[in-house]
Amino acid sequence: MSTWRAYAKINLSLEIIGRRRDGYHDVLTLLQTVDLSDVLTFEPADELSLTCNVPSLANDDNLVLRAARLLQRTTGRTDGAAIHLEKNIPIAAGLGGGSSDAATALVALSAMWGLQMTEANLQNLAAVIGSDVPFFLVGGTVLASERGQSLEPLPDLPVHWVVIVRPDLDIPGKTRLMYSNITPREYTSGTVTRHMARMIQDNRCLEPGLIFNAFEWVAYQRFERIDAVRQRFVDAGADRVRLCGAGPSLYAIYEDESPARAVYEQLDSEGLAPYIARTLTVRPQALTPCPEDEPAEEESPAPAGPEEPPADEPAPAAEETL
Repeated sequence: MSTWRAYAKINLSLEIIGRRRDGYHDVLTLLQTVDLSDVLTFEPADELSLTCNVPSLANDDNLVLRAARLLQRTTGRTDGAAIHLEKNIPIAAGLGGGSSDAATALVALSAMWGLQMTEANLQNLAAVIGSDVPFFLVGGTVLASERGQSLEPLPDLPVHWVVIVRPDLDIPGKTRLMYSNITPREYTSGTVTRHMARMIQDNRCLEPGLIFNAFEWVAYQRFERIDAVRQRFVDAGADRVRLCGAGPSLYAIYEDESPARAVYEQLDSEGLAPYIARTLTVRPQALTPCPEDEPAEEESPAPAGPEEPPADEPAPAAEETL
């Protein structure tokens, strides 16, 4: 049995450049790993199966099983695995939990099945599953462009503290809904994100005032609950509150633990169930090693990317996330 951590992310910046011919959107975003994590365990088995501490997530549509089946189809392997997912990252929250779980499954099963997949192999598979899945194979501080799958790792961001609240709000088809409400007036050139990336490359301090998310206007206009939680965040002492990905989670980021802890404790006393986390530079992390039951195989060939669909029909294979 092997045990792995799958870490969440926040977006330090998220700009939508425009709509692509394939139905997706071009984005420019700064992604940052934080130490809020799910835990996955993998055991050899005759068939694929998934259990979860949240029973409703143990279904065939879970990205963990989708990643496992994609790996089987691509490599021709018939090995199975008994997978257990201990869900700690808030669900459908804009924190990338499902995508991180899928990336972790690719890495863990590749190791357990002795596939010796290259980084390029795994990145190609990850991009088929979802736009932000490739990021979770890299982790740390990364500038992502195109659909989000084109990655430029940046120098490590100094440790920051992050307070996160997921509003008690279910939004069916959230990401598709949020993108469908984006209009050309929300498109930007990427200037803010590129400036922040240069600051990180030059080892300058992160300026929270530059943090930007193109989905915020849509989120606050369409969902009063998100704006109400944002106001309670501000009332608790947060100077700037930003949306995580496509939401609905909100976060505030700090250089020091003390002010972050003060905001966290105030929100906790109000019953908002906040999380407090630190920024990390880490990819999927094995807590226990994979059993080496089988000899390593020859390097697997790089899988082909998904075919481009017609301009008015988004590809069903990959999810537009971030």
